[in-house]
Amino acid sequence: MSELPVIHKEQNQLQYESKSTKGVQPMNILKNPTTVKLLASQVILACDGYIALKMPEKQFRELITHYASQHGKKLFSKNGLNPTVTTRIGKKRAELVNIMLSGFQMGFN
Repeated sequence: MSELPVIHKEQNQLQYESKSTKGVQPMNILKNPTTVKLLASQVILACDGYIALKMPEKQFRELITHYASQHGKKLFSKNGLNPTVTTRIGKKRAELVNIMLSGFQMGFN
């Protein structure tokens, strides 16, 4: 369970490598996606990696809260998650994102 996050600063990507994922292609997840659709695809990658036990819960929660705090206008709408994000990621992944965001409170800028 010794996850080693590797951050590629020039691409703003996270890669998670561990003993259990040797021989498996590392996950490349953008920390700063530029569009709502790209954000949704990165959330899908993160959720699938978490469900497949390739990403620990702590890093998954940090990534989702990073998206919420830094890309809130893309992730949220008036009534919760952005409808585009919800339709693209699906009901079960949206529920997982909501669980990870429980207790998260965004401050005023």
